[in-house]
Amino acid sequence: MFELMNAHAFSINTAPGTTPGTLAVIGKGITNVEPSNNEELSQDKYLDGGGFGETDVIGAQTVLAFTGHRYYGDPAQDFIMGLMLKLGEERRTNFEWTEPDGGKFTGACTIANISGPSGAAGSKGEISFEIHFNGEPTYTPGT
Repeated sequence: MFELMNAHAFSINTAPGTTPGTLAVIGKGITNVEPSNNEELSQDKYLDGGGFGETDVIGAQTVLAFTGHRYYGDPAQDFIMGLMLKLGEERRTNFEWTEPDGGKFTGACTIANISGPSGAAGSKGEISFEIHFNGEPTYTPGT
């Protein structure tokens, strides 16, 4: 069976530095999410390879790129868009990504590349932002 992306759940801590924090769901107005590992590669060719190379993954950072429409009054969007002109520690918080089977990625993150709202007159304001896990996220398997 194929999984649907709308079965994934994404939550961000809108009260960074507090325990347990305040988790807000990222979903309202969001139309797309693209996870990637932003991998760093070492690609080398050796004398004994006949001109052919080999690749090693030597670093990575899990990044989720979100796009959608600006929805004012949504706690997650209001928090994220409110950081557009902030730098450094003010962009750091915690993030949770829950898969349809209950598996969960959690960890500290930085909110980066905040853009929006923008678009043509008469259209919904388009936004985008990225969640960059800081270090390897903790993964808890689902059922």
